[in-house]
Amino acid sequence: MATLSELLAQPELGLRLIQAGAGDPELSWVSTTELIDLGEYLEGGEIILTTGLSLSALDSRWRDFVASLSRAQVAAIGFGVGVNHDHIPPALLHAASTYRVALFEVPLPLPFIAVSKAVAALVRTDELRATRGALQAQQRLLDGARGDQDPADVLASVAQATGKHLALLASDGAVLASTAGFAAADGLERETVALDKDGSLRLAVAGDTPLTPEGRAVITAGSIVLWLGLRGAGAEENRERERWERFTWAILTEATPPSTIEILSTRVRFPDRVRALAVQGSPEDVADWRRRPRTGIERLITPSTAPTRAPDLALAWQLCPDSVAATERALEIAAEHGLDAIVGRPTAVADAALSLRSAHARLRSLSPTAPLYAAPRVPDVIWADRDTPFLEALFTLDEHANEGAPDGGPGVTARDPGGLSARVLGPLSQRDGALPAAERELLRGTLRAVYEADGQRGPAAAALGIHRNTLRDRITRIERLTSRTLTDADDRAELWLALRVEELAGG
Repeated sequence: MATLSELLAQPELGLRLIQAGAGDPELSWVSTTELIDLGEYLEGGEIILTTGLSLSALDSRWRDFVASLSRAQVAAIGFGVGVNHDHIPPALLHAASTYRVALFEVPLPLPFIAVSKAVAALVRTDELRATRGALQAQQRLLDGARGDQDPADVLASVAQATGKHLALLASDGAVLASTAGFAAADGLERETVALDKDGSLRLAVAGDTPLTPEGRAVITAGSIVLWLGLRGAGAEENRERERWERFTWAILTEATPPSTIEILSTRVRFPDRVRALAVQGSPEDVADWRRRPRTGIERLITPSTAPTRAPDLALAWQLCPDSVAATERALEIAAEHGLDAIVGRPTAVADAALSLRSAHARLRSLSPTAPLYAAPRVPDVIWADRDTPFLEALFTLDEHANEGAPDGGPGVTARDPGGLSARVLGPLSQRDGALPAAERELLRGTLRAVYEADGQRGPAAAALGIHRNTLRDRITRIERLTSRTLTDADDRAELWLALRVEELAGG
């Protein structure tokens, strides 16, 4: 910064120091006034030029004049002699000495504007020097970005150029790297700069003075260098995570055999039985859950492409071993991120799609709003094979329907999965090809809507977006195709259980 000593050292001005202040004050600007109280209009560091037009040499108000300027922390008072006073008034000199405010004499015929121009030139020179230093610091930082520069080195370079204490913080506030003085800067003003759109990494800047524009430019360059370095380090991690996600989805949809895991890792082995775990919450929480560092079999996660029940929800899947320790660990991690979870039924790895479908069928049991608006809250956990034991028993029975019967027996074949539900639903069964797929799904959706509306046809028609007469015609067709009526309690129970069993089995 430009200082008072630099101004007084310019011989062409002929300024003479009459009373020294505290130290060598820095200059911010120049103000000319004949007011007695100017303090409220000042920001500090100004030179105040006056000729004492409104005060006599012995006026006691000189003390008030200097006191207000002292409170405003001005750099100095410049008094122009030979205009209203031949000499600096004794009362002004005494007040300047009392409050330790620097006082200098501006001789005739030097105009005040010459002092203003001199200060402006000094300030401009200082700003150019600061800008040049900032530019050089940015160049050093950006040159380092071409190599493999450690974050601690980047922070040290930025600290040297700005005089600040800096640290690289994780999303939970943990210090990943810092300058030596950052830990001791707790009481100083601190601001943070997000290095990525998710705010998972931040640059913390601490200091006892505000950042200058040049300092902010250096901070910006340092942030860019840190981001480039971290992006380079994280790019391979992102690609590796995406490969595991694609593989997980292929296993869950039976698009690839489990043995292909050796392509990703020769050290990871599938357990004999697995469970599909669905996690649901806000997009931000699900994204944080996906980015969490994982190793081994825990990397079997993938986002869901299916639409959620609410636009502000996101869904993802994890394939975990069917063991108490592994399942509890997966649920603990989901809870740490505030995610609801559904645990699918245990299956062999080759039948992982069945576990996925059993969990997917229970998604309606999760609240679509609680993860977004309820806080604090304990995330919900639903077990597909424990929370509906009767349905699970029916499903198991359905898998092995007529296991001992000879092929060609009435209605089902030996070990025909879905035999019982197919006998109840008839052409509405997903295993029956008598109806076109679109018509079959239309009637199944209609049947589900009637059940979800507690049998009330008005709400069911509204939910389907159709007229009540259209709903009546569809119900008549369903009853004719299934040889069952919705007015009979037993028929209603059989139709609903068969529909749910097929959903658990994935059709």
